[in-house]
Amino acid sequence: MKLAIIGCGNIVLKEHIPALIALGLKINGLCDLSIDNINKVKDLLKYDVPMFLCYRKLINEIKPNIVLMALPHNTYYEVLNYCSKFPMKIIKEKPFALTLSQSKIFSDFSRGKYFKIFTVCQKRYTSAYEILKREIQNTYEKISHLKIRYTIPSKNPNGNWRSRYFTSGGGVWLDMGYHVIDIINYFFDGQEIKINYCRLINSSNDDYDVDDTAFVELECNKVIIIAYISCVSMERHEDITIYGNNRIYYSNPEKITIKNKQ
Repeated sequence: MKLAIIGCGNIVLKEHIPALIALGLKINGLCDLSIDNINKVKDLLKYDVPMFLCYRKLINEIKPNIVLMALPHNTYYEVLNYCSKFPMKIIKEKPFALTLSQSKIFSDFSRGKYFKIFTVCQKRYTSAYEILKREIQNTYEKISHLKIRYTIPSKNPNGNWRSRYFTSGGGVWLDMGYHVIDIINYFFDGQEIKINYCRLINSSNDDYDVDDTAFVELECNKVIIIAYISCVSMERHEDITIYGNNRIYYSNPEKITIKNKQ
């Protein structure tokens, strides 16, 4: 197996490289437009890895069969279009695509026998959420509604390429909302999700033209879901509150609390 990385920004440094090191996987090539970014990754790996400033040169020389991609959202089409001509599996950072039409194109790429695209969605694998889902299933609790809160106190909200709709495709609803939808998909086993209401807010002083806060009402299997998402919050929160006919369930990544209504 030959594994390469295209895009060596913060998410790769903070999330992907530690995971790959923990799994004992060797990286055979690194690509980024910034040598500084590549060197930061190499410092974590502590072994020599071929470096590239051009993704095409990496693909042609290394010939990887697995590529991890973490790029500005508007650049994926060009890179995936080129890579789709080679036998490989792509592990792609979210979102899967910027528009429905683009998602169809990427899906068509992935229908080939030797080329597949996988998008990273890790929240559903949180142990507390897995336990919570089993608890609700075992008690046959009828759920009326639930609330999902996902907020972070970002020092530089929607910074760099994320600041413009042209390059990012959207703000927190596209980026952080992806996790909310994934959690809903997990709890409701992929049933259809309907958006009843969505309010996207930009609270900046024209520092960026995308949303930094989202209030969304969704519905799945006749259950109302209220989501609050923000990258300009006072504090970091990631939690779910589920209201059943007899119990209220609360969970964050660290704990689960169950309260009887009576």
